[in-house]
Amino acid sequence: MIVQAVVSAAVLLAEKDTEFDPTSVSPGVGGFFAFAGLGVGVILLGFLLVSRLRRNQYRHEVREQIAAEQAEAARAEATPTGDAATDADGADEDRAAGADPDPRN
Repeated sequence: MIVQAVVSAAVLLAEKDTEFDPTSVSPGVGGFFAFAGLGVGVILLGFLLVSRLRRNQYRHEVREQIAAEQAEAARAEATPTGDAATDADGADEDRAAGADPDPRN
């Protein structure tokens, strides 16, 4: 019953001012600042997103470079080249320098 009385009073008050002026309806200065703040926030979020994406891309490239260097180093250790290919312990270099190949003698 009380709710119905409040609603009917609100309807009566609303009917008193029945004229509607479409030019006077605007969000005002507060609405402008709220909308401008949202725009600035979206732009800042865009810059942050781009910087994070760029940083992640650089990290990915560096990780790929490190992995390639490690794979190349592992390949170089697995397949010796030059004088080391003929003798894995480097005895050819010792013989060329005139050193005794077996120091126990």
